[in-house]
Amino acid sequence: MGETARGNGLPGAERLEEAAALFTLLGRIFHGVPDRELLAAAVDGRAFDEVPFAEGDEAEEGRRLLAAWGDACASPFSDGDFHALSAEYTRLFVGTRKVAAPMWESVYFNKDRMVFQHQTFEVRAAYARYGLEVDALSHEPDDHLAYELLFIGRLCHMGAEAARRGDASETDRVVADAVSFAVCHPMTWVPQWRESVERHARCDFYRGYAALVDAALRQLEGELGSACARVAAA
Repeated sequence: MGETARGNGLPGAERLEEAAALFTLLGRIFHGVPDRELLAAAVDGRAFDEVPFAEGDEAEEGRRLLAAWGDACASPFSDGDFHALSAEYTRLFVGTRKVAAPMWESVYFNKDRMVFQHQTFEVRAAYARYGLEVDALSHEPDDHLAYELLFIGRLCHMGAEAARRGDASETDRVVADAVSFAVCHPMTWVPQWRESVERHARCDFYRGYAALVDAALRQLEGELGSACARVAAA
């Protein structure tokens, strides 16, 4: 798993960058409508043959499903492949009446399945502590899955930079914030969201994506959360 950050018990810069790369990719995939250029690069570059950071059976299942979807696509990635995936995205995450697998945290904590609830503002405050805010042009609530994943990716990258500088206290702080955010926010609802995706999805891409998101969050909590606990106890 790479060297520790200057002996402070946390994974080193290389491992933190692996986490940053995975969470950033997962966030970008789910940010807004499907991005043809990003998907084409992932398929044509066989990005899902190997996945950084996430380990274990769940991660492997997600990677396998994504790779299988990529193998079934034309080479190079075609308009037909893109339109099929875009239609699946609309069916699962936009819908016409009831959304099959909502992608906002708030929806999972109120019976009316409403967005812009207190979870949204808690997430917004977490972003603001790092000088970040959601692009107003996106018209999406702050607790959208893509933003939560991108935020974790940003914190992991910041932790890696601090580790390279030899700033152990900053590494501790940023990584602890990443783990705390993951536990308090996406991990409270992603398992339920994943179940909805698995129940309703008709192609391997979103089943694999949901499995990999779940696995990445569990890896973050298990590996980096344990490291933070050891640092705190030292």
